[in-house]
Amino acid sequence: MARSYESALDQAITAMLREAAEHAVALRRTLEQVAQLAALREQVARADEDAGNHFGDNDKAVLTRLTRREREVLDQLVHGRSNRQIATSLGISERTVKNHLRNMFAKLGVTDRTSAVVKALAKQR
Repeated sequence: MARSYESALDQAITAMLREAAEHAVALRRTLEQVAQLAALREQVARADEDAGNHFGDNDKAVLTRLTRREREVLDQLVHGRSNRQIATSLGISERTVKNHLRNMFAKLGVTDRTSAVVKALAKQR
C-alpha cells in the first residue's frame, strides 16, 4: 500500500516538474517578446526626440508586398486580436487567417505574431 502511494506521489511530482519546465519556456518567450516591444518603444521615443525618419523606403517596401487581406490581418494583430477574433471580424475562417499569417511571416522575415507586429510598427514609423 505504501509503495503504491509513494509511486503515485512520485508521478505527481514528475508531472509538476514537467509542467513547470513548460511554463518556464513559455515565460522566457514572453519576456523576449516584451523586450522586443520595449526596444521598439525606445526607438519610437528617440525618433520623436530627433524628429527624423529612421526607416528608409526599402524598409517600408516590405509592407507594400503584403496583400490587402494580409495588411488587414496585420492590423488586427497590432490590436492584439486572436485568430478567432480576426476570422470573425474579417468574415473568414481561422484556417484562412493562419494561411495569411504564414504568408505574412514569410514576407516580413519573422516567425511569430509579436515579431510581425514589432516589424510592422517599426516600418510604419
